[in-house]
Amino acid sequence: MAPAGAVGFRGRAREFWRRYQHPEGLFWLRRVNHPLGALIALVLLPTRVTPNAVSVAGLVVHVAGALFVALLSPPVPITAALLVIVSWQLAFSLDCADGPLARARAQASAFGAWLDQLIDVASHAAVYTGLTIFLVRALALDGITSALLASVVVTLSLLQTFSTWQRQALIAGAPVGEAPSTMLRLVHAARHLVDYGAFLFLASVLLLWPPALLVFLLLTAVLNLLYVMTQIALNWRRHRRESRAAWTDGKGQQL
Repeated sequence: MAPAGAVGFRGRAREFWRRYQHPEGLFWLRRVNHPLGALIALVLLPTRVTPNAVSVAGLVVHVAGALFVALLSPPVPITAALLVIVSWQLAFSLDCADGPLARARAQASAFGAWLDQLIDVASHAAVYTGLTIFLVRALALDGITSALLASVVVTLSLLQTFSTWQRQALIAGAPVGEAPSTMLRLVHAARHLVDYGAFLFLASVLLLWPPALLVFLLLTAVLNLLYVMTQIALNWRRHRRESRAAWTDGKGQQL
């Protein structure tokens, strides 16, 4: 039987998560990184550690893990893969902790949101760069192939992240519109395939099998591209519908 203090802390952690964490989230993010982030934020709540400091700490751990991966040579020991799993999941959970901590303290700010996005970009770039360097060494890739691989995986990852941020900030609204069809619901559900927390976990495991890691990175790049194209298609359709309605209303007012 768990001690009463532990039960009480878990209850406080669940309540903190419910109140201060965003309700939406991808599958892995919602079940792993968001709860861990809320737990970290709850522990830091009575301290003087600022939300921005938590963001920077997440970046430091991200980069440390990426440097460690870049220096690995196959065959990778299981202990090394486990270390990468722990470090990158901790890094992403720290990234998920700054928001709840800021909201709980009423310290949310435009600067903090902007800094968080900058750190996300730097973290993504560090992770993909570290994985690419590892693959170049593990698979003895030539210079052109290495440059092409790095360009594709880094660019499409950041493009997907950027497009999601901007859609939420500038367009908002339901991404599949009102009363979406079954196909649109399926397309929207496929967003779970680009869950960054799950990507970090699988990439860490696949360090044990470099050829499979290469296939995984390329598949992830394709999924990121398809996700961006889907966002464009869905919101273009919505934009045309709203523009047509606005034009009809304007014409009616003129009459």
